[in-house]
Amino acid sequence: MEAGFVGETYADRFLHQIDFPKSHAIFKGLHIQTGPHSYLQVDTLIVTQKYIAILEIKNIKGKIYFQKNPKQLVRELNGQSETYKCPEQQILRHQLKLQKLLSHLKIDLPIHNRIVFAFSSTHIVEPPEEVTILMACDLPNHIDKLNQLPDVIRPTTFKKLIQFLTTNLSTYHPSPIADQFQFDWNSLKTGVFCPSCNMKISSQMRCPSCKVSRQTLYHLALEEWFYLCKTSISNKECVHFLDLKDKYAASYLFKKFNLESQSLNKYRRYLYTNNVWITKESTVTDN
Repeated sequence: MEAGFVGETYADRFLHQIDFPKSHAIFKGLHIQTGPHSYLQVDTLIVTQKYIAILEIKNIKGKIYFQKNPKQLVRELNGQSETYKCPEQQILRHQLKLQKLLSHLKIDLPIHNRIVFAFSSTHIVEPPEEVTILMACDLPNHIDKLNQLPDVIRPTTFKKLIQFLTTNLSTYHPSPIADQFQFDWNSLKTGVFCPSCNMKISSQMRCPSCKVSRQTLYHLALEEWFYLCKTSISNKECVHFLDLKDKYAASYLFKKFNLESQSLNKYRRYLYTNNVWITKESTVTDN
């Protein structure tokens, strides 16, 4: 994650060197829900009246191979070989989602997708088949050529698109850490802890040291579950994770924080999405 942040920061230096048209917008870390379980997620999205550019920024050292079958990115470094999800397929998926979104808004604007490797020390041995590769230092020349294209949409349409994107931005929540790293679930400390002093709160109404309310601590503890363990939680899991006395205490918390059950049977689970406790499906709408 740190390497990705460094790569995007470095690429941003070259974006700042570009003279963009007066009507333009640059979205960093764009994340928009496009369906009940579908999201448009882009590292850098450039929007003008001439074009839209999707930039997928990568900071990966070594020799890079875009394997054809199956589609994978293979990295060789110091005699070791590692495989990653294919960024070509990733950017093509998001281009399709963006095309559908534009179609929904009745906006016809060409989309250019580019995979950008932050540092020229990366050696691209085998490039992808469908997406152009750029080095971050080449971004100004490449984008300058796109900026010479004629306007395709009117200023009012451009403003409509920017307003839609801005209005529908949502906070990105990464997959739980448990999905990425294996750990012993029995090693998790259960109960409610103050995030400032790490004191375990049992029956107190607030942290004796930091004076943080018990309700706030319960909310933070549930957030920790969603970021660390799973994207949903059951009554039984809640009782165990927070050291609650019974299932009724867990149900009280779900009601207190306006969680709605995913199903009506005994296996019901509760979800956390976009800083709102929800389970109802939602879709992108035209504002």
